[in-house]
Amino acid sequence: MVYNVSKRKLFLFFGFLCTGLVLILMAKGPEVSRKSLISAWAVIEQGLRYKDSVVREEAVKALGLINSTQSDRELAAALNDESEYVRIWAAKILAKRGNYSGKMTLLRILSNTAQPPKTEQTGPLATLAKMKALAKGRIRGEAAKALAYFDDPELMSILKEAKKDDDGRVRDGAAVALALKGDRSEVIVFSSAIDDPDQGIRLAAVEALGAVGDPKSVSPLIQALNDNDESVRAAAAKALGQIKSSEAADALAEYLRDQSGMVRENSAWSLGEIGAQEKIPNLKASLQDPNGMVQLAAAEALGKMDNDTGLPTVESALASNEMDARTRGALVLGHIKTMPSQNLAIKTLEDGNIKTRLGAAVSLFKMVNRKDAE
Repeated sequence: MVYNVSKRKLFLFFGFLCTGLVLILMAKGPEVSRKSLISAWAVIEQGLRYKDSVVREEAVKALGLINSTQSDRELAAALNDESEYVRIWAAKILAKRGNYSGKMTLLRILSNTAQPPKTEQTGPLATLAKMKALAKGRIRGEAAKALAYFDDPELMSILKEAKKDDDGRVRDGAAVALALKGDRSEVIVFSSAIDDPDQGIRLAAVEALGAVGDPKSVSPLIQALNDNDESVRAAAAKALGQIKSSEAADALAEYLRDQSGMVRENSAWSLGEIGAQEKIPNLKASLQDPNGMVQLAAAEALGKMDNDTGLPTVESALASNEMDARTRGALVLGHIKTMPSQNLAIKTLEDGNIKTRLGAAVSLFKMVNRKDAE
C-alpha cells in the first residue's frame, strides 16, 4: 500500500513537471508545422517568379528569413533579375551571409549613370527624363549602401569616389556605407544636416542616420521629431526605432498623437522595436486610432512585447477589402506569439492576393526564426 501511494505521488510529480514544460514552450510560441512551411515556401517561390517586380522584391526579402541551400540558390538566381531593386536585395542578403557573389552586380548598378538626352527636351518629355534620372539616382544610392555589407578593402576607394558623384542620393548612399564601415565623420555630417533649411537635405540626413544606426544620433533625431515637415518627422520616428534606443521612448509616445498619420504609425512601430514595455498603455490606445495603418503598427508593436491585444485589429484588417491593410495585417501576424495568430497566417496563405499571401508566408518563417532564437 505504501508502495502504491509513493508510485502515485511520483506519477503526479512527473505530470506536473510535464505540464510545466508544456506551459514554458507555449509561452515561447507555438511550433509551426512542416506542412505549413512547405505551403509558405511555395508562396515565396510564386512571388519570386511573379510579373510584378515589387512582388519579386518582397519575395527576395523573405528569403533573408530562410537560411538554406535552396534559399541561397534562389538569391543567386535573383542577381540576374531584370529589376535592379531585386538584384540589390539579393546581393545584400547574400553578403550578410558571407557570400560576396553579388559584388559585381552592385558595382554595375552604381556605375550605370543616366545618360543625358541628345537634344534638349521640353514639356512632358523633359518631365519624364527628370523622373528617370531621379529613379536612377535612387537605385544607385541603394547599391552604394549595400556595398557596406561586403568585407572587401578595395570597396573603400570606390565608395569614397562615389561621394563625389553628381547625384546627391548616390553621395548619401556612399556616405552611409562608409559610416557603416566605421567612418564616424559621416555621422557627424548627417547630424549637422538636420538643421539645414532645405527640407530635402533634412529628410536625407534623418534617413541616413536611421540606416547607420549610431546610438549617438538619438539626440538630433529626437530634435527632428519637431520638424515642421511631416515626412521629416515620420522619418525621424522610424530612425529612432532602427537605432532601438530606450532614450527615445518618451518622445515617441508623445508623437502617437501627432496630426500626421504617417508620424503616428512610425512612432508606434518604433516603440515596438525599442521594446518599450512602459508604453503598452499608449499603444493599446492607438489600437483605436482613426488610421488603420496606425492601428496595425500598434498591434505589431504590442506583439513584439508579447502582448496579443492587437490580434482582433489584425483579423479585422485581413477581413477587409483594402489590399494594403490585408497585406500589412498578414505581416503583423509574425510578431504575435499565439496559436490563433499562426492559424490565421496559415489561412491567409490562401488569400486571393499574392502580396497578402506573401505577407502570411513571411510571418510563418518569422515565427520559426523566433522559436529558434528562443
